[in-house]
Amino acid sequence: MSLDFGISYDGLKYALSIKDSYRTREPLTVTGAGDKKRLLMPEHLLSNDLALLQYDDPLALAVIATKDPESPMALAAATRMGPHAKCKELINGIFEVVGDSTKHELVHDCIKLLTKNAFSPESMHVVRNRASNHVVEIREFYRSAMTENLRALLDGKREARDFVDEFIELATSGNLRIEIYKRLVIKLMRSDAVRPSVKFMLLERLDCFPQMVKIQIVSEVNAAPDTAEYQTLKQELRWIYDAKTREANRESGEKAGKSWLAPAKMDFGVAAGMQASRSFDSGRGRDPLRTVKSPVPGFNSRDIASWLS
Repeated sequence: MSLDFGISYDGLKYALSIKDSYRTREPLTVTGAGDKKRLLMPEHLLSNDLALLQYDDPLALAVIATKDPESPMALAAATRMGPHAKCKELINGIFEVVGDSTKHELVHDCIKLLTKNAFSPESMHVVRNRASNHVVEIREFYRSAMTENLRALLDGKREARDFVDEFIELATSGNLRIEIYKRLVIKLMRSDAVRPSVKFMLLERLDCFPQMVKIQIVSEVNAAPDTAEYQTLKQELRWIYDAKTREANRESGEKAGKSWLAPAKMDFGVAAGMQASRSFDSGRGRDPLRTVKSPVPGFNSRDIASWLS
């Protein structure tokens, strides 16, 4: 039930949930077409044409503007919160607290500009343009850094694990669009110039990638030719899947009443066809634990999306 002050009980729940997501380093997501989850991007918050449900609540936006480690997302949240602060005195006060609490100087300056000018249309326009430009500037900076990181790897100046760690950090911090993110990962997986060890480490860090990037990686491995390298990558992916399945089963035994098929556990169930092929082999009397010694079958691409959702 909404209050006259401009806040609601649901809004408080949203804000606490978002705060927990930052604490556990879980990405913020929005529901897209077909109820599929997508990463929340600064452009979403800056668009007046998108209804973002819980992210339209002023308390939720206040948490993002205060807690998000990346300035583009924090600034976009503060920009979207501005009209709320203009209409309600309490939200106005929260808005000023956000300006004092945020870790980003640019967010502080833009909030100060809005409050000083009483949220005039001109000041809102200036802040929105600055936020949009800032997103572009930051992305360009991180793209350049990723290029330098790759060049250092190919020149032998960067260790494989350091490269992968920095690649993931730069992609996350730069708020890369999913299409660009997927394209970069697939180029790495396909490139003959990139050592196999890098590709193995990308698989090891699969949990760190956005959902759609995970799907793309598995699809790429699935469609790869039967070269020795890709056969080994498929076996590595099978091993990761088996390890995650054992971990999920072990945890489910400790938490009565929770299924191991819960999305939070099976989010890593990337080898979609493995479970199906294992059941098929078991039906023929084969030992499922020995399947890794035989040629590794392709993954069932049709089931990938459902296993990752």
